Order: sequence, then C-alpha cells, then structure tokens
Amino acid sequence: SGQAFVSIGESVLKVSNVSYLTFDSLSVRYARGVALTFSNVSHVQLSNLDVSNNGDSSISISGHNNVVSNITVQGNGCSGLDISGGDQKSLSSGNNTVTSCHITRWARWKRTYQPAIGWSGVGNSFIDNYLSDGPHTAILGGGNNCMFAYNHVNHVCYEVSDSGAFYTGRNWIDRGNVLAHNTFSNITWDETIILGSPSIQAIYLDDQMSGYTIYNNTFINCHCGSFIGGGRRNKVYDNTYINCSLDVHIDDRGLNWQKADCQPGGMFEQKLKSVNYQEPPWATAYPELVRIFDDHPCVPVYNDVENNTYCNPNGKFIDVTDDNVKQWLDTVKNNVEKC
Repeated sequence: SGQAFVSIGESVLKVSNVSYLTFDSLSVRYARGVALTFSNVSHVQLSNLDVSNNGDSSISISGHNNVVSNITVQGNGCSGLDISGGDQKSLSSGNNTVTSCHITRWARWKRTYQPAIGWSGVGNSFIDNYLSDGPHTAILGGGNNCMFAYNHVNHVCYEVSDSGAFYTGRNWIDRGNVLAHNTFSNITWDETIILGSPSIQAIYLDDQMSGYTIYNNTFINCHCGSFIGGGRRNKVYDNTYINCSLDVHIDDRGLNWQKADCQPGGMFEQKLKSVNYQEPPWATAYPELVRIFDDHPCVPVYNDVENNTYCNPNGKFIDVTDDNVKQWLDTVKNNVEKC
C-alpha cells in the first residue's frame, strides 16, 4: 500500500552569500515550492541527495565553483534543477558543475517550459546526467562556453510540437557552447499532433542561434536530430544518427520571416551592443562578431556538417540542396550511410 503526504512548507532551505558548504546523503522532499535555494554562493557541494516530489523544482543555485553531483529528482510539479553562474559581459566563468544526476518524470503540474535542467551563464559544465520522461524540453537556457557531455536524454517532448530536447534560441551573444558524447533517444511524440506541421528536435538551435559545436553525439529514434534554424558558424560533426526521420536541418529564416531581427538596429545587434561586442574580451573571444554586419548577417553562413554517419531507412540525412549549401557558404561533406 502507498503513503499519502500533505505538504505545507513552501521550501526546505534558502541560503545566500555563503561559501564552502557541503550537503551529503540527505533526502529532501515534498516542498510546495523550490526545495533548496542557494543564491550567490561559492564552493557549495551537493552530493548524493534525493530531492524529489516537490511542487516546483528541487534545486536552484547561482554563483561560482559549485558542484551538484549524484542527485536524484523525480516527480516534481515543475522543473528539476536551475543552475547559473559567470558573467556574460566580462565572459568570466562560473565553473559550476552538474554531474551524474538522475532526473525523471518532472513537469507533472506545469507541462511546458519546465526543463529537467535550466541553465544560464558562462563556463559551466553538465556532465553524465540522465534525463528521462518529461513532456516538454529537458535542457533549456542560454549562455557562453558551457559544456554538455556524456548526458543521456530519453523520451521527452512527447506532448508538444516545435520543441527540442535541448532547446536554445534567438540570440547571437550566446555562443561557444559544446554538446559532445551525448545520447538522445526517443525524442518524438506519444500524442497525435493535429494542427500545423509538427516537428520535434533532439538539439534545437532556434531562430538563428549560432556558434555551437555538436560532435560525437548519438541520436536514436528522433524526429529530427540536429536542427539549425537559420543560425551561422555551427559545427555538426562525427555524430551518429539511427532511425531518425530527419538527421540534420538547416534553413534560411533570416532571409525571410525573421529578417528584422538580424538587420542593423534589430534585436540581435541590440544584444551585441549590450556586451560591447567590438571590444575585448568579446572581440578577442569571438572575432567573427566584430564585423558581422558586413558578412552576410542574415544568411546561415559557415555551418559545417561533416563526417557524420547515419542509418535511417525511412528517413533523410539532410534537407538542404547542394545549391543551398553553396549559396549559404556552408560545408556538407563526408557524411556516410552505415546500416
């Protein structure tokens, strides 16, 4: 027989402006809101915790040099973890790490835009996490120079359309991020989609998102593996695609319906100016940005899709023509079918 719990506490712990704390081998459950909140902290280590069945999310942490490891999260009403740290304008790193966490069955109450891992900032790492069974996105956010590696994302986005297991978009200053050695499996629908032209992506670089590196990942049974929505200077190489409907997508939305955002004076330039992109450290870290408005600003240029392998008897590797590739100054080569 099961047990019933009535939650009356909004949170379990709220901590700010502290350093060098360790929480290990604890069970923290049934908060109505966010169970554990750490604001502007450093060198905090959370290890071997079970932080499950909370009304909102399990852990929110901001600051630098913090480690979240071996955390179990299941059954939350909203999201799983939210991690931020580092300063975007100075490009100083947060050096936060989320590793070996097991997050399942989140978003039971709010079904959309409640990720297993929400992220922002600069220079943070998300390594060897297992994220499974969420109705919408699993990893959601934006920032610079972050690493996502050896994670397994399984069976998400099954109630939605126009979504991604890993989703980010609409920004030219969020760049330098890497997705490597991850596995994305069963990124497709459980529900029948009636309206529109449905699409679900494993990695969704939406609305001209640029400057990402995607390599040595495995995509199994995904509607679309890697989606480049009009962005530039994205590298997609050495990946394996198995039984996906479409492996790689690239489009030119910046030349049509999203043209206003990438023009001088548009949203993208406003964001670039907010970080002084033509001066160090930005001009040094991302020299391609300094004269971006003189270099085909709305064209999805310099994307590289190379050395990938695929086996999709009922699908397609890429949905752009040779003429598209040439016009957009992209590179698509040495991609091989292996079944």
